[in-house]
Amino acid sequence: RAHQSLQDFEEMLQNFRLSTKEFQEMNKVSDKPGMAATEVKRLEESMEDFQHTLKQFGLDVKEITAKCSSHFTVPGLPMDLRRSWMQTVNESGTLRKEAGESLEKVRAATTEAKALAKKEMLKAAKAKLQLEDDPGEMAVAKARQLLEVVEEKAEPFIGIPKGKDEGEMQWLAKELEPMIEGVDEAIESAKSEVVSHPLKMEIEIEEEIKEDIKEYLKDEAKKLQMSLGQFSRRTQRVRNLVANYQKDLQDAKSKELIAELKPQIVEQVKAVNVDDAAAEVTTLIKEAEVLSEKVRIMGSMSMEDLQVAAKEIDAKVAEAADGLEGFQQQICPVEDHITEDVDEKVKQTLRKHILGEFKGLRQKVDFFQNRVKRVKGILDKCHSQIRQKDGLRLKGVRTKVLGLMDVFREDQAGKGLEGLPSKDIFGMLDRDKDGLIGKEEFLFFFDDVAQLLEENQESLRTSTEDLEKLFDFGLRDGHEGLSFEAFERLLIRFVQVVRPTVMTQQLTLPGEAVREVKPNEILEVLAGPQVTAKMKRVYCRSKDGAIGWVTVIGNVGSFFVKDFQPE
Repeated sequence: RAHQSLQDFEEMLQNFRLSTKEFQEMNKVSDKPGMAATEVKRLEESMEDFQHTLKQFGLDVKEITAKCSSHFTVPGLPMDLRRSWMQTVNESGTLRKEAGESLEKVRAATTEAKALAKKEMLKAAKAKLQLEDDPGEMAVAKARQLLEVVEEKAEPFIGIPKGKDEGEMQWLAKELEPMIEGVDEAIESAKSEVVSHPLKMEIEIEEEIKEDIKEYLKDEAKKLQMSLGQFSRRTQRVRNLVANYQKDLQDAKSKELIAELKPQIVEQVKAVNVDDAAAEVTTLIKEAEVLSEKVRIMGSMSMEDLQVAAKEIDAKVAEAADGLEGFQQQICPVEDHITEDVDEKVKQTLRKHILGEFKGLRQKVDFFQNRVKRVKGILDKCHSQIRQKDGLRLKGVRTKVLGLMDVFREDQAGKGLEGLPSKDIFGMLDRDKDGLIGKEEFLFFFDDVAQLLEENQESLRTSTEDLEKLFDFGLRDGHEGLSFEAFERLLIRFVQVVRPTVMTQQLTLPGEAVREVKPNEILEVLAGPQVTAKMKRVYCRSKDGAIGWVTVIGNVGSFFVKDFQPE
């Protein structure tokens, strides 16, 4: 059995040795550069077959050694036979190692060949793409060309252009304006082209390099976008060069003008009788201050008295401001020497220089300005108080008008129109159906509602003046009437759910449930609030049309809904 096992093992090794040699002979071509695709495919198939052979050989060696090793441990077995078995086992390992190295060598060569082939395909595809007229590249090239022309034309503005003809430079600046705009437009157009055509793959491309070409095109588009960003910065540099020149030129002219006019105006100021010039403005400011003292107790003044006082102070402050401006013109007559087209900053600088020569005048002007500023501060507080009082008054008027709306809803419910939607009510007020409620329509509606008031509801009666003010308050800028949204903000009550609760058909609880209302849900109030079993409840409509009673405050003081004012 030992002899037979050794013979079988050696035969197995010989067969595998032949297979390995055959694989090595067939695949010597793998060392050659520029391997054809068909050759690569043949090698891959050959490697796959030999990989299977190598794997099977390993399994066979494992099986025969496990099965036959015991044959060579029998006592009395010749030593040379045992030695031959061990050499054969070792040789199987060597063969497997050499076969694996051969396989890896072929695999490496195949991988290198595929990479080289792919590289060549990419090179060819890129060359084809570069031969095509790409709109993005053409647009970038056009922008670059225009920019270079503008930069060349703007060279005279580099550095400090002293001694250069002003007329020539201004004409050049004027010529550059449309040219710079043209560059901006070309850059924006190029950006659009690059963004809208990032992946141009009209040419036929092998499947295995499509993703690589996409990445290549993305990189190329990114380079174009970076170039356009640089173009924008270079264009701004040209714009800055021209602007800085014009600013420097204007500053130089301003300095010359100030140096020329300052001595003339200083001499004129010296001849002014400051006390006589200040007398009128002093009187005007004093009158404004006296009036402002009357409203220091504005918190306790009536709305009408505050409005009258504010109007008087407004007029006096305006007179004082005009008087102060006239005083400054008398003691610093800059406008008498400067035409209207001179920049205001030049005038301010000239005034500052002149008043700097007469510190007393500067202090007097500051003193007057501070006094006028204090009066204006009091006036601002007065107007704020008026707005606050007016707001409180309008809030009271709106509360009464909402009560009138409840009276109207009750009347409509008696006519079988319970829970009338706000859009239907809006339609009733909008008599001419123009989509807006005019002031006359507004007043006419509430005049009709006032006829429904019972003796115990007389406190809801609202004057025409108050109704008109409420109407004006509800108007949006540019509108002559109330839109539906403005009507809802002004005349419809809403509540917002803050805690889940159940809407019921009946006022009293427990009642038949309509549905649960959830936090943040907005409900339109149709009637109420009414109190039942120590609970305050309102009759509401939800946005999905559900109608029923909802608890405002529970019997232990928990709030379920709160007032809500639409934006």
